[in-house]
Amino acid sequence: PDFSSQELVEDARADGARVVAGGERVRPPSAPQGFFYAPTILADLPDTARIVREEQFGPALPVLSYETVDEAVERANDSEYGLGASVWGANVAEAAGAA
Repeated sequence: PDFSSQELVEDARADGARVVAGGERVRPPSAPQGFFYAPTILADLPDTARIVREEQFGPALPVLSYETVDEAVERANDSEYGLGASVWGANVAEAAGAA
């Protein structure tokens, strides 16, 4: 599979994702011929989106909401890969417990 950020973001958009930030190639004046992709945050994705199911080798991040901690853990563990994840929350002790 192609793990380029651009392809994963385009695929996420096709799945209905909302681009919160970034979402495009950038060409800085200091390196106009370079291959740079803006840091990208995506929301409102289905769990089946490639950027959720596959590892991203670039600056694109899906943000997924959940109702309960048990649901979040179940969804995080529903992968054929041993992907990394992060847990963010207002209650540090609860977030650490879920991690």
